[in-house]
Amino acid sequence: MEQQEVIQRAWALTEAIEAAVAEQDWTRAAELTQARTPLVMQIGPEQSAEALMVIRKIQASIDSTMGHAQAANAMLASGYRRSMERAQAAGRYQQAARF
Repeated sequence: MEQQEVIQRAWALTEAIEAAVAEQDWTRAAELTQARTPLVMQIGPEQSAEALMVIRKIQASIDSTMGHAQAANAMLASGYRRSMERAQAAGRYQQAARF
C-alpha cells in the first residue's frame, strides 16, 4: 500500500474511533485502534507537508482519545466501587436480618 493510502486509511480509522468514543463504545474504539496500529507503524519518516498535517491530526486525536479514555475509566471504576459497596451493604443487611 502506498504511503498516502496508508495515511488516509489511518485517518479514516481515526475518525471512526472518534465517533465510537463519542458514543462511549469503548469496545468498538479498541477494535478500530487495533486495526489502525499496523497502519500507523507503516508510516515512513519522509512525508509531504499535506501528509504531515494528517499525521499531526491523528496524533492529536490519539492524545484526545487517551484523555477521554482515562476519564471514562476513572468514572466507571468509581461507579463500580460504589456498586460493590452497595452490594456488600445489602449482604450485611441480609446477614443481620437473619438473626
